[in-house]
Amino acid sequence: MLGQCVAMHVFAEQQMCLHEDMHVYVCQNLGHSGNFGFEMEQATARGADSEIITEFKIMDLLYSYGVSSTSYLQTHYSHNQGYFLLVSMATDLHNTYFLLFPIWFHLQQAEAVKLVWVAVVGDWVNLMLKWLLFEERPYWWVQETGFYGNSSQPLIEQFPMTCETGPGSPSGHAMGAAAVYYTIMSSLLATILKEEGPHTRRWCVRVSLWTLFWCVQVCVCLSRVFVAAHFPHQVITGVLIGILVADSLSRTRQIFKACLRSYVLTSLLLLSLALLLYRCLQLAGVNLLWSVEKARRWCHHAEWVSVDTSPLASLFRNTGTLMGLGLGLHSPLYRHSSATAVSRPAEGAPYRCMCLGATLVVLQLFDCAFQPRAHSGALFYLLSFCKSATVPLTTVAIVPYCVTSALSYRRKKLL
Repeated sequence: MLGQCVAMHVFAEQQMCLHEDMHVYVCQNLGHSGNFGFEMEQATARGADSEIITEFKIMDLLYSYGVSSTSYLQTHYSHNQGYFLLVSMATDLHNTYFLLFPIWFHLQQAEAVKLVWVAVVGDWVNLMLKWLLFEERPYWWVQETGFYGNSSQPLIEQFPMTCETGPGSPSGHAMGAAAVYYTIMSSLLATILKEEGPHTRRWCVRVSLWTLFWCVQVCVCLSRVFVAAHFPHQVITGVLIGILVADSLSRTRQIFKACLRSYVLTSLLLLSLALLLYRCLQLAGVNLLWSVEKARRWCHHAEWVSVDTSPLASLFRNTGTLMGLGLGLHSPLYRHSSATAVSRPAEGAPYRCMCLGATLVVLQLFDCAFQPRAHSGALFYLLSFCKSATVPLTTVAIVPYCVTSALSYRRKKLL
């Protein structure tokens, strides 16, 4: 009888210790989004404590493999640091709007329009998924996780572009690069293979371009893992979703016929849906600034943390870009310059080169001169919207109109 009592007492103590350990583990891991109360309440309501623990163990294991990948790249390929940083910087959507779009617009207008739609919708999808998935980034996860216990955690180096403030999955760089370059490669293939030729040559062209595409994607993914901004599974997810978005929009012919009203309504719809989700999550008790707080806490240099990388900032930039494209394509300036270019086909190539050169110079000067201040709150988002709208408007309407007017004035003087 005494032995049974002792056994029951020991069993009760073990159960209490197990419960306490489970509670501590959940407390440590459920805090990843800054919404412990909300998540714990949901977990308790489902009666799924063990499932939650298993889920977090799986995610921690996945994150640990990602951190090991980052540590391996930084240790064995540190001499390629400049290359990785360049790739990460070059594939930012900022360069798509300020560089790729102007070049593409003066080569193939219809494909350039599709490029903007793909970039905008793709980044919007990325934003919504980030708000719903609540995934970590390596540079802060490794510093606050209890996964490694008493063993030393891997040392992760940080860079100026490491400290992004949004949630980690899916990777915006990987998703944007996949969507944009998939669109460009599809356009190049359609143009090059339009002419009849030997089957072998066409096959070689197709294989070469798609090999180049996948090489670019691998470089982008490695660069994002190298700078500790993303885990490997996040960049892979970004690439796959980016291709899916680009392929879906490539089959949507309505974007080429969209009127100004469609552009305005689409921009407002994307903005409204995102803000509605933002508000609903807030009402549900979700702190959507959890990732910003972690970035500020764990980034080694405070000046590297910029609100410009936050999901809300990208939302206003993208909707502003789409709005500006619609205003530009349906403006009297665009109609005038297009009609003039059609009436003088002999000046086609020189005219496009002049427009392209002038556009790139104007946009770079504009980008350097006009930088909205991040501490201005709502005004920052409004100014970001206006700045983004100005870029396609300048590319599509303002610069071509000015070049056309200058050429017409010069022609009149010669007469």
